[in-house]
Amino acid sequence: MKLVSLIALLFAFATAAAPAVEVFHSIEEISAFFDSDTPRKVPFDVTGKVLSTSRLPGTGEIVLTDDAGVRMQFYWSLDHSQPEAGDTIRVRGAARMSNDHEPYTLVDDLSVLKHGNRPEPVSVRLSEMNARTHNLLTIRTEGVVIDAFPDEIDLRYMILLLKDGNVVMPVAFARDVFGDRKDLIDARIRVTGIYRRTVGGVRKFAWPNIAPRTPDDIEVLSPPPKDPFSVPPIEKRLYLTADEIAQMSKRSVVGEVLATWSNDRAMLRSEDGRIVNLRLAHDEKLPACGMTIVAAGQPETDLFRINLTTARWKSAADAPRAEKEEEKAVGTAAAFWNENGCRSINSQIHGALICARGIVRTLPAADDRDIRFVLETGDLSITVDATSNRDAVNALQIGCKVQVTGRCILLTDAGRQDYSSAKVKGIALVVRSPADIVVLSRPSWWTLRRLTVVISVLLAALIGVYIWNRILQNLVSRRGRELYREQVAHAIAEFKTEERTRLAVELHDSLSQTLSGVACHMAVGASTFDTDPATAKQYLATAHKMLNSCRTELRQCLFDLRSETLEEQDFTEAIRKTLDQLESDVSVSIRFTIPRRRLKDTTAHAILAIVRELTGNAIRHGGATEVKIAGCIEQGQILFSVKDNGCGFDPANCNGPLQGHFGIEGIRNRLEKLNGTLTIDSAPGAGTKATVAIPLPSATKQEVRKT
Repeated sequence: MKLVSLIALLFAFATAAAPAVEVFHSIEEISAFFDSDTPRKVPFDVTGKVLSTSRLPGTGEIVLTDDAGVRMQFYWSLDHSQPEAGDTIRVRGAARMSNDHEPYTLVDDLSVLKHGNRPEPVSVRLSEMNARTHNLLTIRTEGVVIDAFPDEIDLRYMILLLKDGNVVMPVAFARDVFGDRKDLIDARIRVTGIYRRTVGGVRKFAWPNIAPRTPDDIEVLSPPPKDPFSVPPIEKRLYLTADEIAQMSKRSVVGEVLATWSNDRAMLRSEDGRIVNLRLAHDEKLPACGMTIVAAGQPETDLFRINLTTARWKSAADAPRAEKEEEKAVGTAAAFWNENGCRSINSQIHGALICARGIVRTLPAADDRDIRFVLETGDLSITVDATSNRDAVNALQIGCKVQVTGRCILLTDAGRQDYSSAKVKGIALVVRSPADIVVLSRPSWWTLRRLTVVISVLLAALIGVYIWNRILQNLVSRRGRELYREQVAHAIAEFKTEERTRLAVELHDSLSQTLSGVACHMAVGASTFDTDPATAKQYLATAHKMLNSCRTELRQCLFDLRSETLEEQDFTEAIRKTLDQLESDVSVSIRFTIPRRRLKDTTAHAILAIVRELTGNAIRHGGATEVKIAGCIEQGQILFSVKDNGCGFDPANCNGPLQGHFGIEGIRNRLEKLNGTLTIDSAPGAGTKATVAIPLPSATKQEVRKT
């Protein structure tokens, strides 16, 4: 029992010590959560009152408010039952700040706690709406529809521009529910909908808007006039404020179309000579230059004149036309005031016909919406707009000299409340027809651009040749290394073959023959052992000497196989290493001036073997205490000698192979293969000097050529 109580106590303590999972229980907490853009996710369990509900494409939206009056949007799956405005509900889900800083409040579970009365919409004028006070409230307001067009970002939605006084507010709704509603243009309507302080989605910083929920939320108070052009003409009064102009209702103007540009802009000259710019409504086609039209739209100003926006037009062919003189074009200098060396734009040049000559510096791309190019005239750069006459630029090239006649437009921003002066950005010429552009001269074929292209091609070719040469050099170098390795491998193989052949010859000529002689002597000794012991003994002694000679020859062959003396570049050192195997205290002096590079390996090996044999004979048979070895190259021959202070002997009566002595005979056999000679100068008691002469390979070849 005590154990159970202890376990329960520990469990209670662990539960109390565990950190509580964060859960939001009020809309105010969720709102504070979204003040930070750190990506995270926190669950919520919130109770609130439904202010409005609406169905959006693919989801539903609920606007809730809590006791503190904080309002927020919650999104729920259309699979859930839709609550009614006025209901008190409990929603559970997660508040999430995504990695791209998008706030979401997604509802996973929804339950209605109690039903209530639907909140009445707040009636307010457009000019009185406040982004903070009215955000997410259902409001009711009135105004005149001045334009209707699809949302360029999301074509599923339609936008109505609602105007009241100088305030314009967009009204957004789904096209599949409401239709296009272009029939509402110029109508006065009453709209009931959710007021949002900004647009959600990709447009992070936008104006407020109103979103009606059903088609019944749009009520027509007064239908559009049967004749949309039966509106007052533009006032002739001067010095009106921008605010006074913005508060005007729709106005009209009758005049001649002087120019059109940018797909939605037109310039009119009214009957009384005023210039009026038109910004056409959506989907309104441009009129042709020279037409007399009547246009109606909302007044706005650029601080120089009253213009019309969201304008529509119709032909006014029946309007009386006053006789007018042929207008003459002025030069570009008229567009600027030049006083005291200072240049400024002449604002009165707007609408004038200007003729400019200059060089075409830029041309529009084939897919540009606005067809514009830059004309350089003197120290000025003027933009020429040919959007309404695209064919006019087909024959142009950069660098050609042209004459352009067109209407001058003053490039200005719309009037701003915080900027009392006109914001003039420059002037532009608008082409009225293809005949307004005359090509005076074509650019030389050899232009700077083509020169640059040629230089670039040549540089590219040089770089390509350089790279190709480097590649060839690498290939040649690699192939050379491969050939060198092949030659070295071949030389090594030849050397190995030659060395094996040499060893085989030596073994055959010396060891094999000597062993055959040993066998013969032993056989003769064995056959005469019983009949003539003295003769048998002599034959066996000779066989013994011959076996000793074989042992010496074999030891020398093994030394040659293990020795690296042939690798020595100093041949004196090679001779000294070769004589080290004799293991004698005899004084040996060496003076060998023959360069190693002049000797083939076979010749060098033969010289070392001969010197070793002669020196060994001097020590073993002559009892010499001093040996002198010298060598040089004279008259195309390798000359070297081995001289000792031994007992000497008679070269004519010296022991030979029959007596078991093969040294001198082996030397002569080696020299015979090299076309060399051996001369022995010796006498009993007078020491011995053996001289060897071997022709160099080059000298041998010369002798062959001479013969």
